[in-house]
Amino acid sequence: MASTIFVTGGTGQTGGNVCQQLIERGDHVRALVRNPDEATALADVGVELVTGDIRDADDVVRAAENAEGAIHCAALLGGASQDLEDFKAVNMVGTRNVLDAGKVHGMRRVVALSTATFLDLSTGADFEEAPVLKHPPKDPYTVTKLAAFTEAHERAAAGDDVLTCHPGAIFGPAPVVQRALHHTSFNRVLLAGMRGKIKRYLAFPVTWVAGADVAKGSIAALDRGMAGERYLLVGRPEDTFSTAGGINRACEVAEIDHRVEDLDYRSDPEALTAEFGPTLMAIAKAAAKSERKPRTKDNLTTRRLGYAPMSFDDGLRLLISWLRELGKL
Repeated sequence: MASTIFVTGGTGQTGGNVCQQLIERGDHVRALVRNPDEATALADVGVELVTGDIRDADDVVRAAENAEGAIHCAALLGGASQDLEDFKAVNMVGTRNVLDAGKVHGMRRVVALSTATFLDLSTGADFEEAPVLKHPPKDPYTVTKLAAFTEAHERAAAGDDVLTCHPGAIFGPAPVVQRALHHTSFNRVLLAGMRGKIKRYLAFPVTWVAGADVAKGSIAALDRGMAGERYLLVGRPEDTFSTAGGINRACEVAEIDHRVEDLDYRSDPEALTAEFGPTLMAIAKAAAKSERKPRTKDNLTTRRLGYAPMSFDDGLRLLISWLRELGKL
C-alpha cells in the first residue's frame, strides 16, 4: 500500500533523487517548495508541491499533514555567504519545524540529513559511534548542523522516532537541474574542473558519493533504520580522495586533457580562506589533524540498511552523460 512521504529540500541534489525514487516505488510524495515555478521537474514526475518556507513552522505543519514519514533534506550549505542567522533559520529552526511536524502528525519516522564535519573520526570508533569533536569547526554551516543533529538525537533519546543520515560529497544527476548545478554543489566543482576552469583546490579527503545512493540510503533508513541511530552514506572506502583527485578522475573518464593541483591549506591561509571560504578551510584543517581509521565494508549502515554504493567511476559516467545531454559539457 502506498504511503505519503513528506520531503523537504526536494529541489536540491539529495531531495530531488529522494522524491524521484519514492515516486518510482509507488509512494505519494509531498514536497515543500518556496517557488513551485522552480520545481516543475518534480511535478512532472508526480510529486505534489506545497508552497511554503522551511523556516515557517505553520507552513511545515500544513505541508506535512497526513504524511506517514518524512525525509528532511533542506539545508543551507557552506559557501561565500557566512551569515550565521541565515544558517540558523534553515539548518536549526527548519529542522526543529520538521521534527515538530512529525510529532504533531504522529509520523512513524523522521529521517534528517546531516553531515560528518563535526564528528571525531580519529578515535578508532566506527563512524556510527564516533564522538563529537571537542573543538568542532566554528563556521556557520558546521555550528548549525551540529545543533540540529544534537536536537534530533535528544528527541530520539526522549522517545521520538528520529534518526540521522550523514552523506559525503554528493554528485550526479538530479531532477531540478539548476539546483543540482548550484554554485555550492560538487557537481559544479566537477563540471568546472572538466571545463578547465579550476587549476588548484584545497587538499583534504573527500568521501564521494552518488546522489542516487544517498537517496537510496535515506529511503532505506526510513524503512529499516532504528530510532536514534546514525548512518554514513558515502561511496566505497577506496573512492575517498581529494577534490583535485576527483576532478582528475572525472577528466580521465570524460577523456579530457586537464589536471588539477592539490593545495596544502597551510601554504597561504589568508589567501586560501578568501578563495575557498571558511567552511572548506575548516574541513582541511580538521582533516590534517586527524588520522582516520579506514572504513570497512562491514559496518552498521551496511548491515542495517543493506547500503551498497556504486563505484566513483560509475557515478562519474552517470554525471558526465547527464551533463552532455544538457549541453553543459
